Amino acid sequence: MKPAAPARRPPGPAAGFLLAAALAVLLPALPAGAQERFRRTPPLPDAQPLELKLPEVESVLLPSGLSVSTARRPGAPLVTLQLVIRAGEADSPPELPGLAAITARMIGKGTKLLSADYLENMIESMGAEYSVTVLMDYTVLTMHVLEEFLDNAIYAMRLIVCEAAFTERELGAVRRTAFWELLERKKNPETLGWRQLLRILFENHPYQTATYAEEVIKFITVKDVAAFYGRFYRPGNAAVLVSGNIDGAAMAKKIGVHFNAWVGQPVERPAAPPPSPNSRERICYVEAPGVSDATIFAGNVIMDSFDPDFFPFLVLKQVLGGTTRSRLFMNLRESKGYAYYAFSETEFFRFCGVYWVRARVRPEFLVPAAREIAREIGVMSAEPAVPAEIEEAKSFLIGNLPTRFESLEGFADWMARYVALGLDEAHWDRGPERFKLVNVERVQETARKYLMARPLIVVVGRPEWLGLALREFDAIEVYDTSGGLKHILRKGEGQ
Repeated sequence: MKPAAPARRPPGPAAGFLLAAALAVLLPALPAGAQERFRRTPPLPDAQPLELKLPEVESVLLPSGLSVSTARRPGAPLVTLQLVIRAGEADSPPELPGLAAITARMIGKGTKLLSADYLENMIESMGAEYSVTVLMDYTVLTMHVLEEFLDNAIYAMRLIVCEAAFTERELGAVRRTAFWELLERKKNPETLGWRQLLRILFENHPYQTATYAEEVIKFITVKDVAAFYGRFYRPGNAAVLVSGNIDGAAMAKKIGVHFNAWVGQPVERPAAPPPSPNSRERICYVEAPGVSDATIFAGNVIMDSFDPDFFPFLVLKQVLGGTTRSRLFMNLRESKGYAYYAFSETEFFRFCGVYWVRARVRPEFLVPAAREIAREIGVMSAEPAVPAEIEEAKSFLIGNLPTRFESLEGFADWMARYVALGLDEAHWDRGPERFKLVNVERVQETARKYLMARPLIVVVGRPEWLGLALREFDAIEVYDTSGGLKHILRKGEGQ
């Protein structure tokens, strides 16, 4: 019987991803050929289709350029107040990666007249929860607060954003915290693999800036933070979002009163072209002494959220490795016993998306597992999926859509993404309709379009395991845990 292990979703560039499904039981191995029988007769899906009922998002544009979006949720226990800045990690200068995250962390660390301690006590006195999230394309400042303290929360948000001031003392504290957090993340092989995958896929693209290591934090100065704040923290580059038991029209007027003194010219910056997908066999090995198992990532660049292929690809991804009953898990764990887990996932940014497979494998099966992952990806593009697989995937995706919006945090995160990226209604409450339109032919067409290119493969493992990989691959790029290229090993050369 194979040991079970927790399946974790790898963290994003600045804010960690949520943990994915945990394998709670030991699943018996299937006999030879069981994978194909499984594909012909899949079990019932985990989630049955449910009607997706979401409140309408009402938006108004204030004369200053600040947009206000509201969503009425009568049953919500708290009101969520968010301020979205349409600038994220990708907007940090190439010579100062991490500047977007450090600037966002400095918001709330003092104003021109009030100290960081005073602001912290102000927020705590309301019983509010305040958090900062910096993503690739945008930044979100969030407060969850009781309805009776909403006016105070709006006032506090205006203070910390519109009257922000930056000091050497607070910057030093923020840099130290960020440094140790990044250093701690490097102990997680999934974090190392995920960041290295993005680092290579986004070579020579603004998105690569988000994959910085902890060493660069020390170079950021108060002057740099002030310059980034002055360029991007402007009303024409921002949106205030309020969701909960509120009156949308009244709330928009209230926001307008509180933020009426916030002025600034619109932010102008050219749109970045999408990065080119990887097209050749490329193996990147991150040396991580002390890890107990090898972690494999295999992925590539795909379309953005606005593309018509978005929903078909999500169905494709679900068939490939969305659950413990999908192809990757059934093959690598249940059939062959190579992996503790194997899943496929996607992440979408403003200018592109990325799909990846992640698997934790026993070191002796590193090479066959990597080959099998690449083979499964190739099969998806070469052969049509079984109709039952497609229907199961659609049912699962539709049935799980409502769970995304159940919690305060889940609803707020998705509303922020919806507004920040300017998504359409298909990404709000029309998802079930779009998924229902996906058929076998559409999935096959999408697979051929995006999975024909060879995926980039990243392996995180001990240095002594390199010899196992060298027997099979012609060349391996070897990196340290900060993403620095150490050397390239070629078959037949000594390590």
